[in-house]
Amino acid sequence: MSNYSVLDFGAVADGRTLDTEAVQKAVDACAAAGGTVWFPKGTYVLSTVFLKSGVHIRFEDGTVVLGSLNFYDYAPQEAVDYPLYQDASHSYFHLAMFVGIDCDNISFGGRALVDMRSVWDEDGVRGAAIVHRGPKCISLKNCTCVEIADLELKNVTDLAVYFAGCRDVEIHHLRMQVYIDGISPDNCERVRIHDCDVESGDDGIVFKSSYTLNRLGVCRDIRVWNCRVKSRCSAIKFGTETNGGFEDITVEDIDVFDTRITAIAIESVDGAVLDGVTLRNIRIRNAGGILYICLGDRMRGPSGRPIGAIRNLLLENITADGPYEAYDVMPWNYFSFKAGDTRQEPWSFRPLPEGQSPWKESDPWQQTSNVCGLPGYPLENVTLRNVHLTVSGGVSAYETEVAEPTTPYPEIYNLGWILPAKGIFFRHINGLTLENVTVRSIHADTRPDFVFEDVCDCKTE
Repeated sequence: MSNYSVLDFGAVADGRTLDTEAVQKAVDACAAAGGTVWFPKGTYVLSTVFLKSGVHIRFEDGTVVLGSLNFYDYAPQEAVDYPLYQDASHSYFHLAMFVGIDCDNISFGGRALVDMRSVWDEDGVRGAAIVHRGPKCISLKNCTCVEIADLELKNVTDLAVYFAGCRDVEIHHLRMQVYIDGISPDNCERVRIHDCDVESGDDGIVFKSSYTLNRLGVCRDIRVWNCRVKSRCSAIKFGTETNGGFEDITVEDIDVFDTRITAIAIESVDGAVLDGVTLRNIRIRNAGGILYICLGDRMRGPSGRPIGAIRNLLLENITADGPYEAYDVMPWNYFSFKAGDTRQEPWSFRPLPEGQSPWKESDPWQQTSNVCGLPGYPLENVTLRNVHLTVSGGVSAYETEVAEPTTPYPEIYNLGWILPAKGIFFRHINGLTLENVTVRSIHADTRPDFVFEDVCDCKTE
């Protein structure tokens, strides 16, 4: 295979000149025979580059790639002629720095910095539903045999690495500080994600099963290991786009820290069947909520779909340590960015009760973990083994009755801010096994460790 240096196609690499046209010419030439598009060390400014099959992007170590500061330099989001049930970020692929559609055998490699430079859709041309989000960094649709390795990604204002309908994907040794989701496989199969360091203003590593391909799909045969995740929302998440399903997925040897909403969130709210998922060896520190497992009935998708299912779920060797304290973090959307919102106080996410003075550090602010199905639609065969939670506690007065959630968007606080368990609230489950599961509270708390409602075939050891 041949090497195609972008300098030979007119790239300047001076950190000021837009090099998109030169890089696209190098990609197009390389695609004719297959090979490597080579970025010699320098500072390149890019907008949108469309990838081609057989093209391997390689950066010399120390290379810097800067996103254009002009939002309108990037390709506009494409027209879509079928219903869009999913969020706009998952509906469009062209508005990105690197775009791959129907590509086979492509890769990125090299210890380079890709800095998108916090370019937002200031004029709101993408529509209100996408809240000023700008370009993605890497956006792939229906691609096969993909490798993304060694890059540092910064200041991306939409999904950083988003790939839908892709197969045989390996992502490793990425480092990122981004505003929206970090790494997002959507209806992908045979995926390996490992040795990545993710800091996100939104979700960290997040599995989707949306309708963006105009068909039902599934995330299947996925392994994630040896990653560190810091998040303003949920660190490891399944959802909320959940039309199709999730099968044979293992997430293990993960460090989660400094996470605002939930360390682990597993959701099916649009009809997805989640079957055969294992989370193992997860170490959690400084999280506002530890575990959230939710079957819901938002049902955003084609009409007539049945409510989904969550079954055969194993959480093993999970430890969570407190207390939950303030930390520095990326802003989590355009408005947060504009406000310079980079400090997460533990109590700033939770609304104050009417008439109450501002929260204090000693107040009960940490959200109880909850594992819940729906009436008539129980979770099935859920096992927690060697799970040890240290929680804030500090609650002395609480309601024992918990209403069913009325908010369609799933979030750990939908059952209420103070639940009748200090550890985990379980409801609507058929087949629950707890083996060596413990709860310790930092502050004195009168609530029991666990509460079980409508739980059948429960085994505790």
